[in-house]
Amino acid sequence: MNSKTILRNTLWYGLENLISFLASLITSVLVARALGPSRMGYIIYVMWMANIASSFGSIGIPATTRKYMAEYLGSGQQSTARFIYFRTLYIQIGMATVMTAASIVWVLWNSPTEFRLAALLLVIGVWPSMVNFISAQANVASEDLSANLPASVASTATFFVLTVLAVVLHWGVVGIASAMLGMRIVDFAVRFFPTVRKVRSWPSDNVSLPPDLRPRMFHFAWQSITGMMLTLIVWDRSEIFLLKHMSPDVRQIAFYSVAFSLAEKLLIFPTVFASATGATVFAQYGRDRSRIPAMTASSARYLGLTSLPLHIVTTALAGSLLVAMYGDQYRGAILVATMAPLTCLPKAFLTPVQTLFEAVERQKYFIWATLFASVVDVAVAWWLIPQHGAVGATIGSGVAQLIAVTALWALAISRYRIRMPWLFLGKVTIGSTFAAICAYAVARVLPPLPGLLAGTGVAGVLLLGCAWLFRWLEREDLERLKVLVDASPTVLAAPVQMTYSWLLRRVTIVEELP
Repeated sequence: MNSKTILRNTLWYGLENLISFLASLITSVLVARALGPSRMGYIIYVMWMANIASSFGSIGIPATTRKYMAEYLGSGQQSTARFIYFRTLYIQIGMATVMTAASIVWVLWNSPTEFRLAALLLVIGVWPSMVNFISAQANVASEDLSANLPASVASTATFFVLTVLAVVLHWGVVGIASAMLGMRIVDFAVRFFPTVRKVRSWPSDNVSLPPDLRPRMFHFAWQSITGMMLTLIVWDRSEIFLLKHMSPDVRQIAFYSVAFSLAEKLLIFPTVFASATGATVFAQYGRDRSRIPAMTASSARYLGLTSLPLHIVTTALAGSLLVAMYGDQYRGAILVATMAPLTCLPKAFLTPVQTLFEAVERQKYFIWATLFASVVDVAVAWWLIPQHGAVGATIGSGVAQLIAVTALWALAISRYRIRMPWLFLGKVTIGSTFAAICAYAVARVLPPLPGLLAGTGVAGVLLLGCAWLFRWLEREDLERLKVLVDASPTVLAAPVQMTYSWLLRRVTIVEELP
């Protein structure tokens, strides 16, 4: 039952993120080419500051909403879940109002005149963004990720159309900021009202709140906010702040951001799968918490199967990809783009273990691991940025993420006896490294675009061969995959079924080998 729920939610959340991924990829290239590294540098800095303000409301209260709504919905107590939703929503609205007002004051006091209007538009979007998190997490808590799709599609389409208009009509940074604000307003409107109607339909009378619910929620929210503040340093490109104030070349912000934007797009499957799994983990805590460690280990296996090949092969092709997409004016970011996929790889494995600690209410492990990693990140970046710019920021970020994820998984494995698929992860790493070396050998002798296409083709063929040789897929994997195959749209049913049948035959042949 859990496998089917996870795979169904993976499909819906995957579709949502795929649409967002394609639109953001196209728009980021258009904006970067139109503005150039120098003008991009400052607008990226303001966008990052606005996202930081939004992040203060994305973790603490919304995470509490998700965790406790899922727990009580999992045990069939809709009235309690309804109470949790509206209580956290009102708190979030108050926090969003304060944070937006503070952001506006900061912009009016700090921003250069030529960027002031654009910066104001960006920070005004903090309010709908923060309030929107509550409804989004309520849908996750009810294990209905399809409910988040309409808002994502509508907001992504809005941003895409407005961004294209801004580039074509030369509206500059004000046009880009308007597109961002429009996206957040549409996302809020389309998601908020249907979610409120759904939650209002749940019973509201005879709510008997457990006496320990309020202190548990308060303690959880406080730990989430503390963890979030540390998360901003390790996981959310805090190096942009150091680059702004420690590097004399404003282009380094653009180089760092563009390279990491490409690398973090590789996290689309880990984000999708881990979020779908997380929704079920929280609900499982209300049903049978003894199965949570096994679900966490299974998550690590599937994340390894997707993330390791993607990140390792992209490392070999990053230079060709960057120049082919963004042009020669971003050649200064090639080294950063080459390092970024590997430095982002630990983040792919973060959510399952973080969700585990949240489900069992042991967030202190996440806080302490992230605190130590934060110190390392700031120290390394502070040391390297003045001389090496974006490269120094990349090294600091990568080292910190590796330390944090390693520490968290070590704690989880030790305390909850998680049986990790080490042999499987090793085989995937060896095969992916071989494919990456061959792809690089092909790409380096060709111009950027032909090299990228040829290298990708070579890597794809070799990865399929390694999957066959090292037996990456098992029959259990295909049984779970069958849920997605059966849910495929009619237009894709024939090719999807054909691919599934081919994989099933291959696995059957491998099983019959001595």
